[in-house]
Amino acid sequence: MQTGSLQLEQAPPLWVPASAFLAAPLFVVAAGLLLAGFGGAALANPWAAPTLALTHLGTLGLLGMVMVGALYQMTPVVAGQPVPGIRLAALVVPLLILGVAGLVTGLLWSLPVAVLAARACLGLGLLLFLVPVALAQLRATARDQTVPGMRLALSSLAVTGLLGLWMAAGHAGGAYPGDRAAFVRAHLALGLLGWVGGLIVAVSWQVLPMFFMAAEVPARWRRTVMVLIGLGAVGPALALLLGLPAWASALLASPAVLGAWLLHPALQLRALRARRRAKVDLCLRAWFVGLGTAPLVALAALAAVLSPDPRAGLLLGWLAIWGWAGLVVHGMLTRILPFLVWFHRFSPLVGKVRVPGMGSLLPERVARLALGAHGASVALGAVAILSGSDALARGTGGLVVVAGLGLGATLVGVLRRRG
Repeated sequence: MQTGSLQLEQAPPLWVPASAFLAAPLFVVAAGLLLAGFGGAALANPWAAPTLALTHLGTLGLLGMVMVGALYQMTPVVAGQPVPGIRLAALVVPLLILGVAGLVTGLLWSLPVAVLAARACLGLGLLLFLVPVALAQLRATARDQTVPGMRLALSSLAVTGLLGLWMAAGHAGGAYPGDRAAFVRAHLALGLLGWVGGLIVAVSWQVLPMFFMAAEVPARWRRTVMVLIGLGAVGPALALLLGLPAWASALLASPAVLGAWLLHPALQLRALRARRRAKVDLCLRAWFVGLGTAPLVALAALAAVLSPDPRAGLLLGWLAIWGWAGLVVHGMLTRILPFLVWFHRFSPLVGKVRVPGMGSLLPERVARLALGAHGASVALGAVAILSGSDALARGTGGLVVVAGLGLGATLVGVLRRRG
């Protein structure tokens, strides 16, 4: 494992990223229960309350919590600047958990008061997270290609959050701002491509050479990918401001689709094939499957633009959130948390007493079950969307529950290791 360019002495306390990581499986289980309970009704209409709730359990719940923990960890280690007021994480994580829970509750049961409470919690939580992390990243002097990607992701999160909080007024007894569909397109592009895509791509530049000794992608290609994602992420927001039609919004988003779901996977799969570490573990398998799913997401995006069938848009969201991003995030948790636990608890003891290897910290059997259920649910959910089968949708929900419980048990098992 190569860690020469990292400033590990700047790492925050273990509880900071771990608290955010541990929240993610709770929302995965909740998403599975919702899908098992509502069945096909949650995978039929993108505007339906169960679908909106399911979407935000995936984006804010799974992806959001893990990425908050990742930025708390990576900003000081990669960018070389500690996050000021790091103990505010003790407020940020509970506020975000309460905000997601309130939003989902308000959407499912049409409770304006729950949505209002969620807006307050999410707004405050995002503010307390964004400001300190942004200050640290602005002060960064590191020239690593990961840092611009983190800045893109963070700025995209800020605008995504503002748009989301503004649109949530429509579920809290107020009115939706302007053209709802145009706002949603901007919200999705900035969230999925700028925030999620920007961070996954930026993290990949760092972790794939570090953990798997993958070949380093040339700097010119890394810059090209990040520029494409940045341009495409803001495209639909520009279309919203200018009042452009839907086809123009889609065209403006196309550079990010090219960068995140076609060019980046091609570059990184090539780099992984040239890796100097032959062993294939669970995390690497998740990267292979996640990167391999990305071109399918691009095809689904094209279908969503060309077809009026709502299933195309639903398939796009399912493959992007639970397939491409969800699999990569799930896989990374099985590698990054053992690394953090080993670094904080065992690395100071090296040479003094016998310490366990990093790989031995992971409960392999449970982790394998969780990732297997995750992968199977991606495939079954896609079939359920295309076929409209209620039974398959409920079965997918069951698999998602298994994946969430398995992921939670994996993370707890790693954190319990002290010797």
